[in-house]
Amino acid sequence: MNLSHQFILRLSSIICLAIAEPAIAQNNPSLKASGIQTGTDLGLSAAKSTEHTTLLQLLKASGLLKQAHGKGPFTVFAPTNAAFSELPDGELNELLLPSSKTRLIQFLAYHVVKGRLTSDQLRDGQSLTNLSGQILVVHKQGNDITIKDGRGTVAEVIQGDIRATNGVVYSINRVLQRVVNKGPIVR
Repeated sequence: MNLSHQFILRLSSIICLAIAEPAIAQNNPSLKASGIQTGTDLGLSAAKSTEHTTLLQLLKASGLLKQAHGKGPFTVFAPTNAAFSELPDGELNELLLPSSKTRLIQFLAYHVVKGRLTSDQLRDGQSLTNLSGQILVVHKQGNDITIKDGRGTVAEVIQGDIRATNGVVYSINRVLQRVVNKGPIVR
């Protein structure tokens, strides 16, 4: 999949907000929609959150961090450090290899959806197409929102509706990933 420069700009912008906001909901899982407004675009909102340092590290490795001023709007589902710690051993290190840069960009794109989707616009059973062209499924019961990926992993929204001028961010407790077709087994 060939990713255009414009795509990379937009992706980096929306993900940067995820590292920008303080993780005020980390100790209060019942706080699902914060409604924080940054008042600036996603790129200008970029600041280091203690709960998203792994995401920041991935953004730097992908080369997307310096280009964080896209127009959007986009919605991003941003995994916390704890979410990344649950990846299988070695997977994070593999993503950080220079030879994995294209894979890393696609990995990050899996967490981004076009449009500004606030929690009041999300519906139970709603399908969202991310920037990788894959489907994410929303489950919503009251204020509880989860996102299901192509592998069947369900991520809870810890903090939502973090609003920048060009997007919305949801902090989540799991990493979302696509199903990788590894082809037939050859014996």
